[in-house]
Amino acid sequence: MKSTHYLAYPLLVIWALVTSGAFAQYNCSIYTDSSYARACRLYNASDSFYQGSPQCQYYLDSSIAVCPRFAPAWHEKSVPYLKRGDFITWKRLIDRAVELDPLQFLQYRGWCRFKFLRDYEGALLDLKRYDTLTGFRHNYSNDGNYELHIIMALCERELGHMQEAWRYFAMGIDSVRAQGGNAALGLYDYLHLAVTKMRTGDYPGAIKALREENNKYDKFADTYYYLGCIYLLTGNGQLARQYLMQAKALISDHSGKYHVYDIYCQMPDVVYPSDIDSALARLASSGP
Repeated sequence: MKSTHYLAYPLLVIWALVTSGAFAQYNCSIYTDSSYARACRLYNASDSFYQGSPQCQYYLDSSIAVCPRFAPAWHEKSVPYLKRGDFITWKRLIDRAVELDPLQFLQYRGWCRFKFLRDYEGALLDLKRYDTLTGFRHNYSNDGNYELHIIMALCERELGHMQEAWRYFAMGIDSVRAQGGNAALGLYDYLHLAVTKMRTGDYPGAIKALREENNKYDKFADTYYYLGCIYLLTGNGQLARQYLMQAKALISDHSGKYHVYDIYCQMPDVVYPSDIDSALARLASSGP
């Protein structure tokens, strides 16, 4: 795996953002076209250097010069620009990779447009096209945490298209569960479903979804925070305090294991200590 300048990151995050679901040592012998084979070898050689370093980019530039149609080199060259926040350069490079090999890189571009750019319309365009290309199979985000229909549901939610959001949540949760059971569901699926239901005033549905989230993993501060907020909104101060204090205890652990966390971006529906403190303050001001 390609080395990075970033140290002490959780392994899953390193795998997701260094490989972006695509980078690997290619078997260059499969290419009968000599230009592809040479480009492939240069691409593989770039793995010996820090991602984004001059040496690494030199080998990727050489790979592209030898065979401008070798899509993985365009993709890998784009990744450091994404990490550094140069989204214009990233987009120019990843667009070329997608043009050359949409089946391999379209999903990645859509995921990044959702995660890094909050470009919900652009992400939906990419993910809908990818959904069609793959025959509407269940596919996953580059960090492995999200079935793509859940991302599509969140995009539709943020655009205010609630009926479409419900449809994609059903595809990303109900359909996946029917095929593979609860173990096949993503780690945050029910949390996002619950927040969406909470936003629309469906508090019983939100509580049910949060209970399902706890069945998946019962130590997310975020889950208890939203439970506390719902009970605060519905006038059950005792349960509101119980759940908010559970959330406060879990989020005080700074390991990152007990709440929704990403090293690069603020993810949807993430909770911070200040959110919990504010909810507790609202609870205190509401009286006994």
